[in-house]
Amino acid sequence: MDLSPQFRLGLYAASVGLFVIGIAMTGFAAYGEIDSTSYMIQVDQVGTSTDASPVSYSSLTSEEKAVFDRVKGGGAAPVEGTALTTFANHAVQYKGDVYTFEWTYDPTTLTLIPFGFGVSIAIAGGALFFLTQFIVKRKLETSNVPA
Repeated sequence: MDLSPQFRLGLYAASVGLFVIGIAMTGFAAYGEIDSTSYMIQVDQVGTSTDASPVSYSSLTSEEKAVFDRVKGGGAAPVEGTALTTFANHAVQYKGDVYTFEWTYDPTTLTLIPFGFGVSIAIAGGALFFLTQFIVKRKLETSNVPA
Protein backbone atom coordinates (compact mmCIF):
# COMPACT_ATOMS: atom_id res chain seq x y z
CA MET A 1 0.00 0.00 0.00
CA ASP A 2 1.51 3.28 -1.07
CA LEU A 3 0.68 6.27 1.09
CA SER A 4 1.38 9.69 -0.33
CA PRO A 5 3.08 12.14 2.06
CA GLN A 6 -0.07 14.31 2.22
CA PHE A 7 -2.30 11.31 2.99
CA ARG A 8 0.18 10.07 5.60
CA LEU A 9 0.26 13.51 7.22
CA GLY A 10 -3.55 13.56 7.23
CA LEU A 11 -3.66 10.14 8.90
CA TYR A 12 -1.18 11.26 11.54
CA ALA A 13 -3.19 14.41 12.21
CA ALA A 14 -6.45 12.44 12.41
CA SER A 15 -4.93 9.87 14.76
CA VAL A 16 -3.50 12.51 17.09
CA GLY A 17 -6.81 14.40 16.95
CA LEU A 18 -8.78 11.26 17.83
CA PHE A 19 -6.40 10.50 20.68
CA VAL A 20 -6.67 14.02 22.13
CA ILE A 21 -10.47 14.09 21.77
CA GLY A 22 -10.72 10.67 23.43
CA ILE A 23 -8.53 11.72 26.36
CA ALA A 24 -10.48 14.97 26.78
CA MET A 25 -13.82 13.16 26.66
CA THR A 26 -12.60 10.63 29.22
CA GLY A 27 -11.37 13.43 31.50
CA PHE A 28 -14.66 15.32 31.32
CA ALA A 29 -16.62 12.14 32.04
CA ALA A 30 -14.44 11.32 35.04
CA TYR A 31 -14.76 14.89 36.33
CA GLY A 32 -18.55 14.75 35.88
CA GLU A 33 -18.73 11.55 37.91
CA ILE A 34 -16.58 12.99 40.69
CA ASP A 35 -18.45 16.31 40.73
CA SER A 36 -21.98 14.89 40.67
CA THR A 37 -23.88 13.81 43.74
CA SER A 38 -25.39 10.39 43.92
CA TYR A 39 -26.85 10.61 47.39
CA MET A 40 -30.60 10.80 47.77
CA ILE A 41 -32.44 11.56 50.99
CA GLN A 42 -35.95 10.59 51.97
CA VAL A 43 -37.95 10.68 55.19
CA ASP A 44 -37.43 7.56 57.28
CA GLN A 45 -39.69 8.28 60.25
CA VAL A 46 -41.94 11.01 61.52
CA GLY A 47 -42.57 11.14 65.26
CA THR A 48 -42.62 13.40 68.28
CA SER A 49 -39.13 12.54 69.52
CA THR A 50 -35.93 10.88 68.37
CA ASP A 51 -32.46 9.95 69.58
CA ALA A 52 -30.91 12.23 66.95
CA SER A 53 -30.38 15.88 67.79
CA PRO A 54 -33.24 17.73 66.09
CA VAL A 55 -32.67 20.97 64.21
CA SER A 56 -35.57 23.37 63.89
CA TYR A 57 -36.92 24.03 60.41
CA SER A 58 -36.42 27.77 60.86
CA SER A 59 -32.66 27.34 61.37
CA LEU A 60 -32.20 25.60 58.01
CA THR A 61 -30.73 27.52 55.09
CA SER A 62 -32.95 28.22 52.09
CA GLU A 63 -31.26 25.39 50.15
CA GLU A 64 -31.84 22.96 53.03
CA LYS A 65 -35.46 24.10 53.38
CA ALA A 66 -36.00 23.42 49.67
CA VAL A 67 -34.62 19.89 50.08
CA PHE A 68 -36.72 19.28 53.20
CA ASP A 69 -39.88 20.59 51.52
CA ARG A 70 -39.32 18.14 48.64
CA VAL A 71 -38.90 15.10 50.88
CA LYS A 72 -41.41 15.74 53.68
CA GLY A 73 -44.29 14.62 51.48
CA GLY A 74 -42.73 11.23 50.82
CA GLY A 75 -40.44 11.96 47.89
CA ALA A 76 -36.68 11.69 47.57
CA ALA A 77 -34.25 14.46 46.69
CA PRO A 78 -30.56 14.61 45.81
CA VAL A 79 -28.42 16.40 48.36
CA GLU A 80 -24.91 17.79 48.33
CA GLY A 81 -22.69 20.18 50.21
CA THR A 82 -24.00 21.61 53.45
CA ALA A 83 -27.38 19.94 53.04
CA LEU A 84 -25.59 16.58 53.02
CA THR A 85 -23.98 17.17 56.43
CA THR A 86 -27.14 18.71 57.89
CA PHE A 87 -29.45 15.84 57.00
CA ALA A 88 -26.85 13.13 57.67
CA ASN A 89 -26.24 14.19 61.26
CA HIS A 90 -29.55 15.59 62.47
CA ALA A 91 -33.29 15.27 62.45
CA VAL A 92 -35.53 18.20 61.55
CA GLN A 93 -38.28 19.46 63.82
CA TYR A 94 -41.17 20.85 61.80
CA LYS A 95 -44.61 21.85 63.17
CA GLY A 96 -44.30 19.64 66.26
CA ASP A 97 -43.07 16.57 64.40
CA VAL A 98 -39.51 15.30 64.21
CA TYR A 99 -38.38 13.96 60.84
CA THR A 100 -35.51 11.49 60.57
CA PHE A 101 -33.98 10.62 57.24
CA GLU A 102 -32.81 7.64 55.25
CA TRP A 103 -29.95 7.79 52.77
CA THR A 104 -29.75 5.98 49.50
CA TYR A 105 -26.95 5.90 46.99
CA ASP A 106 -28.33 6.34 43.50
CA PRO A 107 -25.67 6.33 40.76
CA THR A 108 -28.02 7.46 38.01
CA THR A 109 -25.41 9.46 36.17
CA LEU A 110 -24.56 7.99 32.79
CA THR A 111 -20.93 9.08 32.76
CA LEU A 112 -19.78 5.52 32.09
CA ILE A 113 -21.02 5.79 28.51
CA PRO A 114 -18.97 8.89 27.56
CA PHE A 115 -16.06 7.57 29.63
CA GLY A 116 -16.02 4.30 27.67
CA PHE A 117 -16.57 6.11 24.39
CA GLY A 118 -13.67 8.45 25.18
CA VAL A 119 -11.36 5.54 25.98
CA SER A 120 -12.42 3.82 22.74
CA ILE A 121 -11.72 6.93 20.67
CA ALA A 122 -8.30 7.38 22.31
CA ILE A 123 -7.42 3.73 21.61
CA ALA A 124 -8.59 4.08 18.00
CA GLY A 125 -6.44 7.20 17.56
CA GLY A 126 -3.39 5.46 19.02
CA ALA A 127 -3.98 2.37 16.90
CA LEU A 128 -4.34 4.47 13.73
CA PHE A 129 -1.11 6.32 14.54
CA PHE A 130 0.90 3.13 15.03
CA LEU A 131 -0.78 1.34 12.13
CA THR A 132 0.20 4.21 9.82
CA GLN A 133 3.80 3.99 11.04
CA PHE A 134 3.76 0.21 10.53
CA ILE A 135 2.47 0.54 6.96
CA VAL A 136 5.07 3.21 6.09
CA LYS A 137 7.89 1.19 7.65
CA ARG A 138 6.74 -1.98 5.87
CA LYS A 139 6.56 -0.11 2.55
CA LEU A 140 10.11 1.21 3.03
CA GLU A 141 11.41 -2.28 3.88
CA THR A 142 9.79 -3.88 0.83
CA SER A 143 10.95 -1.13 -1.52
CA ASN A 144 14.58 -1.46 -0.32
CA VAL A 145 14.73 -5.22 -0.91
CA PRO A 146 16.72 -6.00 -4.08
CA ALA A 147 14.84 -7.97 -6.68
